[in-house]
Amino acid sequence: MLGFTLTELLVAMGVIAVLSVLVVMSMSAISKDARLASGVNTVKAALENARAMAMKKNQIVMVVFRPRLEGVNKRKQVVEVITAKWTGESAFINNQVTDRFVVMPEVAIRTIPSGIKIAGPGYGTDDDLFWITQAHLPAIDQVTGAGEAYGNMLAVMYGPDGTTISRNSQSDSNSMFVDFNNNGGLPDADPSYPYNQWLETDEPYVVIAPFLAIFDDDEAREVSDTTLWDDDVTRTADITYYINVLGRRSKRIHFNRYTGVMMK
Repeated sequence: MLGFTLTELLVAMGVIAVLSVLVVMSMSAISKDARLASGVNTVKAALENARAMAMKKNQIVMVVFRPRLEGVNKRKQVVEVITAKWTGESAFINNQVTDRFVVMPEVAIRTIPSGIKIAGPGYGTDDDLFWITQAHLPAIDQVTGAGEAYGNMLAVMYGPDGTTISRNSQSDSNSMFVDFNNNGGLPDADPSYPYNQWLETDEPYVVIAPFLAIFDDDEAREVSDTTLWDDDVTRTADITYYINVLGRRSKRIHFNRYTGVMMK
């Protein structure tokens, strides 16, 4: 009669346990890769469509990345990909010319999978590249503003010829914002920090990005000490390290400077 010793059974159970862990890890990695790929495809589709709209309508059009809260008790964040156009209106706000953009109703708002964010480049005193990104609204008290460091509302802007532009030469503006509620008013943001966002309903000045990084913010948080992210310098440094050094789940999008077409 065939049988197994206790040692053999324990070894078999151990092998099964190890294989189960490996399968779970593999499935998790596949899920994260799929989530990032979905985010990249969503952003690319929105950018291509916005460029086509700018040329078709002979208008200045931008794609803006806006964080939004959802889920139970609004503790989950997604990033909306919104297409907006310049209204032709500019105003002198905070000692600078500011252009007003409005959401284009004919273009559907897209949503990036939860946990994926968009980053844009910034440059330090030594021209060192760092990355700035959206606020993480669940980590910021929506009444007091306490919590994690604030973020920026990033955008890519196209001229009427389809090229990517950093400023509106028609108005010679210094800044721009999207009037999301279309109330015709001024930007709804803290005038002391007009480029920062901490409220979901904020309408801060957008930061125009010449190129983008799409990255797994959830994973960046897993490998960082987010208890220190109430400091903007630390938060920015950790995100920059994740995108530039760790080389995990992040993809960059660059544009041809002469045509505005996304580069392969």
